[in-house]
Amino acid sequence: MNQDFENLLAVIAKRNVAYADFVAATKQMDEYAELFDVRDVQMWRALGLDITRTAKNQIELKTRRNEIKDQIFCVVDIETSGGINSGQIIEIGALKLQNGEIIGKFETFVYAPYVPENISELTGITAEHLKNAPSLAFVMEQFKVFLGQSVFVAHNVRFDYGFIGATLEALGYGELLNRKLCTIDLARRTIASPKYGLGTLKELLGINNTHHRALSDAIAAAEIFKHSLQKLPSEVRTTEDLVEFSKSAKTMKRLKITTNEAGESVKFDDGASGDKFNKGLDTQNLSGANEEQKPKHQRQKTKELKLPIFEE
Repeated sequence: MNQDFENLLAVIAKRNVAYADFVAATKQMDEYAELFDVRDVQMWRALGLDITRTAKNQIELKTRRNEIKDQIFCVVDIETSGGINSGQIIEIGALKLQNGEIIGKFETFVYAPYVPENISELTGITAEHLKNAPSLAFVMEQFKVFLGQSVFVAHNVRFDYGFIGATLEALGYGELLNRKLCTIDLARRTIASPKYGLGTLKELLGINNTHHRALSDAIAAAEIFKHSLQKLPSEVRTTEDLVEFSKSAKTMKRLKITTNEAGESVKFDDGASGDKFNKGLDTQNLSGANEEQKPKHQRQKTKELKLPIFEE
């Protein structure tokens, strides 16, 4: 994302700006001004930016006023055949949530002629499973419609948001401008845990499903997200409050692992920081939880496969 636009977004996340000022600023950003009429609010919304032009002729970012319970969040996970420069998306899973309820689901394989062996070992997905899957261009168009202006949520959001955004741009669908939130960042501020990889948090919170498949991991991230929302301080009310809290509130101290002399019994000492933002947080016992958040090519093998689903 253009740094000047990032700076502008930081401003409208805190206050409305005059419509004329918004237009004047974005007209100087060639990557937008050369693609569409920056005066057209609907074009910005098509890129995922949830703005509106008010009766006072100002630009308002709706997430600044939306209460968390009213906001639509889209929890996303992808599986890929490699890194952003050498691979492509081969599976997308996503859930739309509003007030803790699932209001939409997106799940599909994506056609690819080849899947590296290490990726197949990790995910159970092979080229055979993808041979009749829809094309990348079709899937990304459908996903962009599904995502709309919802807040993009993921466990390690930088990876999923970055990969999907780069893919959309490469296919000519424009930049991804949705507000985003990372469940790792949020969990670090609401859940006392020794580590914050998906596997560790799943075990800590008792989430049992297939690991390293797109929809299953999106479901797990959604459960972590919902758990974290229950632990927010009362002053975090709007979506922008939540985004800011996830980035800047004091983090929890990690739980300490202790064992007996035989190394058999594992427990965690409560290392909660006592910060005013960290009240009533879970300090459940967890055995054998040594998993760090790993790159996808290092994760454990899983075999469960699902058919493509588009549902809302």
